Amino acid sequence: MSNVVGGALGLPGNVGACFRAHRQLRARGGHQRLRSWTYLYGKTHGLPILSIDNMQVIHRCQLPDDVVAGHQASFQLTRAFIKAKLPGCDGYYITTFFHPPVRKPDTALFPPILRPEILAAERSAGEHLLVYQPGPSEALTSALARAGVPCRIYGMRPGLTADVTEGAMTYRPFSETAFIADLASCRGVVAGGGFTLMGEAVFLGKPMLALPLAGQFEQVLNARYLEREGFGVCGEDVAQPGLIDRFLARIPACAAALARYTHDHNRGLLAAVDRFLASSRRR
Repeated sequence: MSNVVGGALGLPGNVGACFRAHRQLRARGGHQRLRSWTYLYGKTHGLPILSIDNMQVIHRCQLPDDVVAGHQASFQLTRAFIKAKLPGCDGYYITTFFHPPVRKPDTALFPPILRPEILAAERSAGEHLLVYQPGPSEALTSALARAGVPCRIYGMRPGLTADVTEGAMTYRPFSETAFIADLASCRGVVAGGGFTLMGEAVFLGKPMLALPLAGQFEQVLNARYLEREGFGVCGEDVAQPGLIDRFLARIPACAAALARYTHDHNRGLLAAVDRFLASSRRR
């Protein structure tokens, strides 16, 4: 669901309290995630700048060798891009479900920002897998068909106007309401390595098989940490024999690990933004 650029601009925009903070910051500071040009505007007008995203974890935290292994070149390129994009902010608030050591000043970690619809979703234990795959994937389709478990699939067949069921697999047209309901009631999630859906799955206690896009270090990072935390499985090769079966076997253990995960319903981050605003007004 995200890549280097898309992830850097992809903060869920419908968290009402954050928008209220944005309106205040227009007068006294700049929030980079509101618009990409806000950073330059803040710099040229001498305003305090606060960065809120998940990408800065790559530059401002110490990542373990096993997470970077095999992707050193992509890691270095991505880190250089992120470092160059937002130098010299007054604060860096990183949204994350994992917690590597911080290595830079003015940096703090917070749980992922979740939209109200996710926070309010009613969880239940269904039998289906929620699958999100933008565009056709013969390898994934074959792997899911062999597994034989019920699947509700979004994105794989663009242009659908109604459900299409083939065996255990139901291809669905995109509906935010239906998607959230299927996510909150699923047995597990199969999707890419994008941060937004992964953070939602973690919050809802849904084990995930993460399939990061090749060459996207951010997605590899997310997927490897997901497995490292015990919340899911990182599948860097969807054609790997037995991958779906391995994920299905891991679901009970992942669900147990996810049951210990806590989220503050965005309160910590919003309180930190309030403190930043109060501090900027005193300058």
